[in-house]
Parts: sequence; C-alpha cells; structure tokens
Amino acid sequence: VNPRAYIHEYLGEPIGDGGNVFENVKVQPITDEQIATFDRIYMGIDWGWYPDPFAWTKMYFDSARRDLYIFDEYVVNKQGNQEVWTALQEKKGVTGSDPITADSAEPKSVSDLRNWGCNIRPAEKGAGSVDYSMKWLQSLNHIYIDLARCPACAEEFLTYEYERNKDDEIISGYPDKNNHCIDSVRYAMEKVWRKRGQ
Repeated sequence: VNPRAYIHEYLGEPIGDGGNVFENVKVQPITDEQIATFDRIYMGIDWGWYPDPFAWTKMYFDSARRDLYIFDEYVVNKQGNQEVWTALQEKKGVTGSDPITADSAEPKSVSDLRNWGCNIRPAEKGAGSVDYSMKWLQSLNHIYIDLARCPACAEEFLTYEYERNKDDEIISGYPDKNNHCIDSVRYAMEKVWRKRGQ
C-alpha cells in the first residue's frame, strides 16, 4: 500500500530526511541456526507498567564485525514483578544463571527478581551515559532485528527520531519517549560500551 513505509518498516532501510536516530538498522530473519552459534548472550530490562511497558530484550554482539543481533523480546503492560519473572522463565527460557542488566531506577524491582533467583544487576548509568550509549549504538555497522521475534524492538528502532523545533529543525539530544526496548538494549550492552576502545 505504501512502498516507502514498507521499505522503512519491513526492509529496515532509512528513508527519512536525517531525522532518524538509527540509520544502521536492518530488519531480517535471525534463524535458530544462527542463534545456536551465538556464544555470548546479553539481556536487558527497562521497567514499566502502564502506559509505559515493561521491556526485556535478548541479543548477541559480534565484536569483530561490530554487528548487534536482537532476536528476542518480552514487552508487556500491567504485569507485576512476580508475573514478569515467571513469564521470562516459562515463555523465554531465562534461567537463574543468565545475567541481566536492568534499569537502576527501580531498586526494589531489581531486588525482587534477585530474591526469586534471577541473576540481575542494576545498570550503572551516570552522567553522559545515555548520550554515550546511544552514540555507541549508532556507530555499529549493523543492528539486525528479527521482525517476527521482536516486533516492538523493530518498531522502536525504525521510528525513533530526533525531535524538531517549530521551524522543523532537528534538536540535538535523544527524546525520552517510545524508547523502552532501546533503553533495555542500552542496559544489556552496558558492559561492552563502557569498555575503552569499544
């Protein structure tokens, strides 16, 4: 129906006028065979309830090629911590040995999941961490997202744009809206982007 929207939404090709934050996103299937070769998995959590959702994401980073593969997500509204942890175990196969980095803004939620056996740690954050981590994601050669497995991630990464002023000029800085999966990915990859030389 809309060829430009199809290219953007389903093929992952940037079509904007410089407003897209992520121009390195490629939407494509990530197969079970590929996933079986991923040797180090990262997981992140951005807490939410409603209207902001809870967002858990799962990914692999190919450091040699500087490619990120996002291949699983759990995005939901109005689920408490116990429900979320049960769902991650039963629906996503998360175990107590899988390391997860979560938003540190909710220490009680981090503590809850840890008490139930989750291997979870709060993100360090700190001054400039949002800008640095976003620039790091933008600098990657590719961010591959499987649309069937991660529809919410694909939508966020493809549609996330810089804000504009009344004269339609791009405002620097990253808007803090419609970015729950993006934040989850930033937290998951914190140990990588905080390393010097990455």
